[in-house]
Amino acid sequence: MSVIEKGLVLDSNVDINTYSSIEHDDLNIITSIVLHRTASSSADGTLNAYKNGQTTGAHFLIDKSGQIIQTANLNKTCWHVGILLPRCQAEKSCSKKDLKTINSLLHEKGLSFSRRAKNLSRYEAQKSYPSRFPSNSDSIGIEVVGLFLKNKDIFEDPSQNQITSLKWLVNTLTDEYSLNIRKDIYAHGVIARKEASEGAQLLKHLISGS
Repeated sequence: MSVIEKGLVLDSNVDINTYSSIEHDDLNIITSIVLHRTASSSADGTLNAYKNGQTTGAHFLIDKSGQIIQTANLNKTCWHVGILLPRCQAEKSCSKKDLKTINSLLHEKGLSFSRRAKNLSRYEAQKSYPSRFPSNSDSIGIEVVGLFLKNKDIFEDPSQNQITSLKWLVNTLTDEYSLNIRKDIYAHGVIARKEASEGAQLLKHLISGS
């Protein structure tokens, strides 16, 4: 039986190799898990980037072999979400006041799109989950190695070993933090300004059980 102690998953399924460069503020509450893809062919590129001081990253990395590497302590935030999309707009549930504010920020004159998107993200981050999508301040990030296939506009299918390892890891984390696998697990491309398909295949496998 796996044990999470002092932010580390102590289990034979997990290799612990944490990087201080991607560990930031204390992570005091965990409400959700965000699924990512690396857009690379192996884990080495990601690990080398962490080793060389990259500040963005996730708590776990799953290689094509199915190897799970814990790359950051669960008691620390990782910068893995990026620029948040407004949840109520995506789900068509905004109040009139909220929608007015969102549109005002998104179309503010005199600012670049990048600046407007960041301002909107900061506005969203002030909300409480689940009124907003997960943010760095309350979520765990899991990276799964996989290339982005530009000609198909989608990431390559995860290997069966990756799927098996992902399911085990997600089940371990949802049990530990009392998360709902259907409500508190997100594909990165749905919640942030990333490739729209990022994490979608992974979430589909988790939800379908296949």
